[in-house]
Amino acid sequence: MLNNFFHKTINFLKDYFVTIFLLIIFIATNYSIFHSSFFHVHDFTHAARIAEMARALDQGQFPVRWSENFGYGFGMPLFNFYAPLPYFIGAIFFKMGFDVVASIKILYLLISLVTLLGSYSLGRKLLGRWGGLLLATAYTLAPYRALNLFVRGAVSEAFAMAFLPLVIFAIVAFIKKQDKKYLLLLIVSIFSIILSHNLTALIFIPMAALFTFIYLLQQKKIKLIWPIAGSFLLSAALSFFYILPAFMEKDLTMINSIFSGYFHYSHHFLYIRQFFQDNWQYGGSAWGPNDDISFFLGKGQLLGLMSLIILICLNLFRNFKKIIKSNLFFLSIVFGFLALLSLVMSLMKSQILWDNFSILQYIQFPWRFLSAASFFVATLLAISIYFTRIGLYRSLYGTLILFLLLFNAVYFKPEKYLDDENALYYTDAAKIQNQMSETLPDYIPKQMAKQEVLLQINQKFPSIWTDSGSKNNLVEMTTDHGFEKLANADFREADVLNFKVANFAGWEAQVNGEKYPIDQNNSLGNIRISLPVGEHKVGIYFSENTVSRRVGDAISILALVIVFYFFYPFAKKKN
Repeated sequence: MLNNFFHKTINFLKDYFVTIFLLIIFIATNYSIFHSSFFHVHDFTHAARIAEMARALDQGQFPVRWSENFGYGFGMPLFNFYAPLPYFIGAIFFKMGFDVVASIKILYLLISLVTLLGSYSLGRKLLGRWGGLLLATAYTLAPYRALNLFVRGAVSEAFAMAFLPLVIFAIVAFIKKQDKKYLLLLIVSIFSIILSHNLTALIFIPMAALFTFIYLLQQKKIKLIWPIAGSFLLSAALSFFYILPAFMEKDLTMINSIFSGYFHYSHHFLYIRQFFQDNWQYGGSAWGPNDDISFFLGKGQLLGLMSLIILICLNLFRNFKKIIKSNLFFLSIVFGFLALLSLVMSLMKSQILWDNFSILQYIQFPWRFLSAASFFVATLLAISIYFTRIGLYRSLYGTLILFLLLFNAVYFKPEKYLDDENALYYTDAAKIQNQMSETLPDYIPKQMAKQEVLLQINQKFPSIWTDSGSKNNLVEMTTDHGFEKLANADFREADVLNFKVANFAGWEAQVNGEKYPIDQNNSLGNIRISLPVGEHKVGIYFSENTVSRRVGDAISILALVIVFYFFYPFAKKKN
């Protein structure tokens, strides 16, 4: 009985230590967020995106695709293409009463929390408490995460990175326990990655699938590939309402124009030495090895990798047959291969692949592969401690690595705080139209993308007007929502009615309750409707009437029904 009490006490103290250290990691990652002001990042459009998402939800648009005020007030299909999930969550906090900067800060905290808990859960599942602590510390404090959060402001990419450990955790836990709840976690995690940053999904999901196949072979449970593969497919199917229109309708916007010039992938390959250079800066990516931002892997991460290589070699020399058959060696080889693959894909040595596989070119910056590399390097660091056979040495080595990793906290801070955060982070519709639209032109409809048209757009237009400007033709806007506009028109002579709305796929018009054609020949690119003499009730609506949206919605709804069918009995049984 005394022995049992002793072991329980030791376990309690270990859990208490783990909790305290996880809290320290969380604080080390987020101490800059608790400043009274906010800071400048490369992409400072978060407030405007949250505000636009909140407005669309208030007006009843779901799923949200159209932003009312971007595109110089003519609107653009922002959330049809870009990262709806982080801004949907941010909009929920904003609608709950938090101001927009507080909502962004909550997003930052949420990203770190999911990253921390997911990586600890994976490390503990694979390796135990030490493994959980090391993996959580190495990944949560990875310099590339700091780069995304405090330099680039890449909230969507950082949000997607938070779910990478949960994907592997769900796969490993299901293979070990065959419990359906882990399949549900897998579905939710992959779905979250896709809706947070589809480029991270493009990078990571094939690697996760490869890991699954190899791990199933090693565990001799290859039959479990079917439920796991089904979960991958269900995750994609749930996301089809977003990914199908995003892929099929991209050519209707000017998005392809941002893949040339400075933004061409060939200008942003890394050099091996950049992984080892601690030259933290707040500038931008450039051609060659002298970028004004850092792609340093981290001192603790690099020490862990070197230690792992040395320790494996020493152990192989002592007992070759035993080591190569061990689970630790297997995990080292698999995660080592995936880490190496991720790092190589960011280097110029991989350009032949980028040149020949056009889908890679949408990733735009090869160094984005550091999102996956940071995760796999963290897993290798966690594994390294278990090649230390003597308990005392293991504890000393683990403690050294943990505290060395904590020094990465110096990267998790901005260059400087803003004297007036409202100068960049605002929700005002007029400011979004006139100022922020110039910052985010990526998804302006194609017919409005010519420079001379953008100059016209940047002028002030009313919400509604006629071509002739005749005082004999009266128009009055009665409903002016982002995705629905209604007007009364009393024309004494035939005229063209103009709406300050970009004519993008999905907009349809009704006149006096009947479907009506939208004029297509239009140098400005807005919605125009030719009307005869008489009184008319005119409405335009942004709908799900394109083939890609209808098919995507149908597949997502079907997938949701399937998920509910398979997992509701499980939930009911648990309850």
